[in-house]
Amino acid sequence: MHDDRRAPGGRRDDRRPQGGGPRRDDRGGRDERGPRRDGRDDRRPQHDERGPREGRPPRHDDRRPRRGHATEARGLALEAIHQMRERRAFAQDVIGSVVDTSKISREERAFATRLVLGVASTRGTLDEVIDGCMDSPDDASPAVRDALALSAYEIIFLQKSPHAAVDQGVELVKSVAPRAGGLANAVLRRVVRAKESFPFGDPRTDIRAYARLHGFPTWLAERLVRDLGPQGAHDLMAASNEPAPVFIAVNACKAADEEVVSVLAAAHGEPEPVEVAGRRVEGCYRLASGLALLDGRVRRMLSQGLLLVSDATSQAIASLVVGDAEPASFLEVGAGRATKTILDQSCARRRFGRQVAGYVTVDAHAFKTKLLAERAAQYGAEVAEALTGDGRDLDALVGDRLFDRVFVDAPCTGLGTLRRHADIRWRLRPETIGEQAALGAALLASAAAHVAPGGTLAYATCTVTAEENAQVVDAFLASEEGAAFEVVPYARPDLGVELPYFSVALEPGGPDAHFLALLRRRA
Repeated sequence: MHDDRRAPGGRRDDRRPQGGGPRRDDRGGRDERGPRRDGRDDRRPQHDERGPREGRPPRHDDRRPRRGHATEARGLALEAIHQMRERRAFAQDVIGSVVDTSKISREERAFATRLVLGVASTRGTLDEVIDGCMDSPDDASPAVRDALALSAYEIIFLQKSPHAAVDQGVELVKSVAPRAGGLANAVLRRVVRAKESFPFGDPRTDIRAYARLHGFPTWLAERLVRDLGPQGAHDLMAASNEPAPVFIAVNACKAADEEVVSVLAAAHGEPEPVEVAGRRVEGCYRLASGLALLDGRVRRMLSQGLLLVSDATSQAIASLVVGDAEPASFLEVGAGRATKTILDQSCARRRFGRQVAGYVTVDAHAFKTKLLAERAAQYGAEVAEALTGDGRDLDALVGDRLFDRVFVDAPCTGLGTLRRHADIRWRLRPETIGEQAALGAALLASAAAHVAPGGTLAYATCTVTAEENAQVVDAFLASEEGAAFEVVPYARPDLGVELPYFSVALEPGGPDAHFLALLRRRA
């Protein structure tokens, strides 16, 4: 058995079938010869226009999935996947409108959510497998391919029973194209056979097989190995295919920990306090699962703004940015939908007995500024000014004002949050890393001019590439704008060391990966 923790070396494994997928001979063993030179597989069903039993069904137009005999959870998942493709919508948004509003059981909703996020995360690999199990990628309409991808995900990545996965997959395909059941049966049975030689190479020596094993684009797997090392890349890719842990933040602006924790416990959430990088994160609790959030009592607390669903590392960053000395003024650049705003003010209320009075936010998008104001009001977070504009030109927004804390929550590739944002993996382009790093550097340089003497400049991302993180900060410190700043190291009491930057890696079972640099302006 191979050890997928070892980094691949890039050697191509010629056993990987080209176009025809892995196949078996008539005795049931794997045929290593691959497909014929003309791309046809002698054992693959040859279709014509006579229908599914006699040959190839005609191509069907896309249509909204009908549930048919597939389970409700799979039917909902297929509907969500269909909408994601048709509208180019994000997985979490579609899950909220399709799965979370359904009347099926909480457990079934959780399974449907797992399917949607899993297919979105591994879609490129699933399409590659499906293509290898068909005469032509054009044999099926996009809607049929959605259903095939869902079943292929169950077979390849969830290790579901082949018989059940094929049976359910055929029903899903028939729900969007009633005459395509024969094609679905043939393709999915080949997927089952393909699983025996998946990932079509040795992950220890072949980077493409290594990427395929975890459902990642090859270029991204190469980048992660380069930036994080073999073990770090393995941990991130393995963790990215797991369900994300559920963390909540008690909003100290409106509630005490005791009242929120007691309700979560009654809802069988089993809340546990959390440490990140050796430090307790105040007000942060991990839940046994997300099912507690569906409890009516917990939903009421959410709607009243008593608690917030937020990753533990994100909460840890808010705590570090607020600091131990009460700031009189605070500027948040890239405030988005107010999550960090709420966390910051909750932390200030918990630590200093009151919120920061002079809290100003900036975001480039007016719709986000509007949403920020609404959410801040819901959560009781005080915002003195919510500004819309380009953070690279803060002079135009705040004039010559100086702030005790300036927090740049920089746009980034989000590679530390792949479990929660399944769409990133296959939508991301290699050049985007450099583009985001350049944007972060520009925001940091602009923000530096508005830090008061003795004040703190914070730069945070939720990604893992060195180009977007440490390299941005190091270049800033070496620049004219950064000459007046010094690094505030992060102390790891559990390790007895100080590190220049706060950085949490994405590992199985842990919180998301984030990066934070704290810089102090010399008085």
